[in-house]
Amino acid sequence: MTNYETVKLAEGIFGFIPPENNTAFVSGNSVAIIGDDGVLVVDSGHAPTTTARIISDIKRLTDKPVRFLVNTHWHPDHNAGNGLYREAFPGLQIVSTTATRDAIENVLPKKEVSPEMADIVRKMLKDGSYNGKPIDAETRKYYETSLPQLDAFVPELKKANHALPTLTFDSRLTIYLGRREVQVMFLGRGNTAGDAVIYVPDSKVLMTGDLVVYPVPYPFGSFFGEWIETMKKLAAIDATVIVPGHGPVMHDKKYIALNIELLEATKAQASDAFKRGLTVEQAIKAADFSALRKQFVGDNPERAFGFDQGYVPAGVTRAYREAKDGPLHDED
Repeated sequence: MTNYETVKLAEGIFGFIPPENNTAFVSGNSVAIIGDDGVLVVDSGHAPTTTARIISDIKRLTDKPVRFLVNTHWHPDHNAGNGLYREAFPGLQIVSTTATRDAIENVLPKKEVSPEMADIVRKMLKDGSYNGKPIDAETRKYYETSLPQLDAFVPELKKANHALPTLTFDSRLTIYLGRREVQVMFLGRGNTAGDAVIYVPDSKVLMTGDLVVYPVPYPFGSFFGEWIETMKKLAAIDATVIVPGHGPVMHDKKYIALNIELLEATKAQASDAFKRGLTVEQAIKAADFSALRKQFVGDNPERAFGFDQGYVPAGVTRAYREAKDGPLHDED
């Protein structure tokens, strides 16, 4: 949650990449793009203590000010450090899509982890059940691992400042850091209603936000039909360095292609289940991703838990709703 590796992505571009984390308390990747007269940062992280360290690292890398901070989407692990950047760099512009700004203001406060969550998890582990339903061994292990991190995270929640974006766009925004061009684009809805991607043409570095997450996609609140098309547009960008919202830096598009294959399979199976009259619960049980699952999780039990308990129920539910109701208009 608080560790990261500083990775040089290209000349003047540095990624701050947390290790793979198989608990609920993750932090998104962050990137600093240094130009002739300033810096653009992509995402501000989840733990303000870590954000403060990254800001110090950026100041060691360059004496140029951070002029722009781009929030790829509204999920709190990508923008809890907004206020720290604003304090450190007066005149900073915080950039996002219009939809993301609206969600940070109106949706995020209802979704953010509460300080009481640690006590809820502690009671669940003690009772061996949640909402009257027994928890299985894998779920218990997951939350036993998560609990110490949650306890440590409570002080961070109190320090978080999800300062609102000050500059919004709906399609495309080109920012010039002197001679260095940075393209900030909305390719379509996907993981959220307002996913922004960032591309630096001179170095072919692409930042995807949570449109791409490793090792398993995040389908919560997603828009399946549009997500597939958005991912195809993403794959068409001439990038040789790809920074996902979570996970290691990539140098080819194989994982993007694998994601597209999984999303298409999820949409097809959920649609078929709806047409056959299955309930959403039955559709989740009937879903078969065995071949694709192996490619995502290998023999890693933590990744398997994330796929089985995270991706499948949430992904099939969203795709089923889309098959039943048509294009979705919320992220619940």
